[in-house]
Amino acid sequence: MSYEAAFSIAAVLLSAQIVANFIRYNRVSNAQSSIFILLVVDNALTALTSIAKWVAGNFMEDTPLYFIEMCSYLYFITHFLVVFLMFFYLFSTIKKLRELMIWVRAVILVPALLTLLAILSNPATHYIFYHSADGAYHRNSGIVILYFGFVYYMGLIIFALLYYRKSFSARRRNIILIVLAMGIASTVVQLFFLELVVECVTEAVCALILFLFIQNPMERLDPDLDVLSNAAFLDRMKYNLMSRKRFDMVEVILPEISEYEHAGGQESMTLLLKSVAYFLSTRAENMNIYRIDKGAFALEIMTPHTGEVSSIIKTIQERFEKPWGEDQVMQSVRMLHVTLPTEMQDDLLMQGVMASFAKAPHEIRLMTTSDFDLETIKRNREINGALARAMEKNNFEMRYTPIYSQALERVVAAEVALRFFDEELGYVYDDELFRFAQQSGHVMQLGELIFDHTCNFIKEQELDKQGLSFLGVRLHPSMCLQYHVLERLKDIMDKYELDPRMICLMLSEYTVSTASSDFKESVAKMEKTGVRICLEDYGSGFTSITSIFEMPFSVLKINQSVIKSAMGNEKARITMDCTLTMARELDMMTMVEGIDDKEYFSMIENMACDLAKGNYFYEQLVEEEFLQVIHMKAAEGGEDE
Repeated sequence: MSYEAAFSIAAVLLSAQIVANFIRYNRVSNAQSSIFILLVVDNALTALTSIAKWVAGNFMEDTPLYFIEMCSYLYFITHFLVVFLMFFYLFSTIKKLRELMIWVRAVILVPALLTLLAILSNPATHYIFYHSADGAYHRNSGIVILYFGFVYYMGLIIFALLYYRKSFSARRRNIILIVLAMGIASTVVQLFFLELVVECVTEAVCALILFLFIQNPMERLDPDLDVLSNAAFLDRMKYNLMSRKRFDMVEVILPEISEYEHAGGQESMTLLLKSVAYFLSTRAENMNIYRIDKGAFALEIMTPHTGEVSSIIKTIQERFEKPWGEDQVMQSVRMLHVTLPTEMQDDLLMQGVMASFAKAPHEIRLMTTSDFDLETIKRNREINGALARAMEKNNFEMRYTPIYSQALERVVAAEVALRFFDEELGYVYDDELFRFAQQSGHVMQLGELIFDHTCNFIKEQELDKQGLSFLGVRLHPSMCLQYHVLERLKDIMDKYELDPRMICLMLSEYTVSTASSDFKESVAKMEKTGVRICLEDYGSGFTSITSIFEMPFSVLKINQSVIKSAMGNEKARITMDCTLTMARELDMMTMVEGIDDKEYFSMIENMACDLAKGNYFYEQLVEEEFLQVIHMKAAEGGEDE
């Protein structure tokens, strides 16, 4: 038996084993699974063409030349498709074709189509290969097209690994690199040793590795219950929505399951959940059940009959009115019913609705799509996605709001903010950015990024030598809950060897009202190093007047709502004037915001107000514009002297 036959038979047997196990264990239909099984079958077909040629050449006399040519013809078509499908499969684990822009789709698909056209034209041109009269196979110059296709799609895989590196786990990334290395090695071997047809068996081995470590259907089963996992649920929902399949999703949450686990232990909780899972799985025939969280299940009901879902929900509610298990424990239940894709067509929006449902009050037992503000949820999901992309590419833009000194009649400080530009959403600004960073878990990373940029800006531009007193950086409430947050900021400041007085940390009234005693102690230590501490939004109503002396504030900033009230209310104006005077007597600098026109500025001219900011002076500026303002004011000051 020749090497070609041995390797090809091994590839077919290995592929058959993969397909058999895939059919046996796979319980989730989605695009990724479909591409994978197509890849395995296509590689088996490639190997079968080699076997057919070997059988014809060794056991059949006077084999027609057209049969041999047809086998080679099919070999080249299926062999190239293996390479393309390998790329398409690996790329499908992070992106769907419909999610890409048209030109990106063209970059992916057009080379494959052109290569296939070249192969399809071979019977007429013999540009890629031909067979002599005795049936011997000969390569032609066009063979380079196939190798170019191989190199092209291997290059795309490498590019995707680098560009979407944060979308791959370390294990998945390593598995893909191993598969790439094996594919490249087999191609090089077959290029120089034509008789060693190792590509098919190598690709079958690669498919086996992918099956075990990436496609592995066992990972889509919950390890404790005989139901599908959350990973399977997310894959299936994407597939259903992209395929426009009609189905209903019912989420079932047991809100008291954690308390039951605490009282009865892990084993008791698992037994209870098994009973619940079995009960749910028997509600309908055309249904898949997924465990999506500790005490949360999702029911996927395909094309239900009229009234079927309502009947299922009612049956579940009635069952939870009775005790469960030997312990006769009572459990309450909450449910969410969504009809897809009628009510929503985006899997990210659906996940946002499910997240909002999980946070809803436990008293609400049944919710539907109409109970949610879908536009807000959609915006949340879009910004979370945009924020993740911005964090990956680090394409943030620092912005500065100048602070004006009444005494010096020039800009002496600035507040630092952040924004980024997203191709889909446009500019996303500081307040909205941090609100969603808090939800996505990026808040501390983002806060440190701003602080690092601020310190670097002060150091590079030598702002202390240009008449600036400080740059103010806002500490958002969720940042203050992070462990040793101020110590981490101090390390950044020390890295740039800054004068601590150039930094002003800004804490809102709300932040102060929720601050722990440990955090207050850390603030006191930070203030002793020279860092200024500002109480901002004073007058917003979250704290009393005692907050002024609870922490060592260097600056008191009056909320703009107070300024607006003072414009039309004499008592409010007197209260504001007294507050500013009191703060100055407590040896604090005073600042007001919201000075948007001459009228506002006239009101504060005779008050104990040291600093002011607002559109009357300057709006938020990008770095270059802010530096121009500083240099212009410095030049004006020099001329005056």
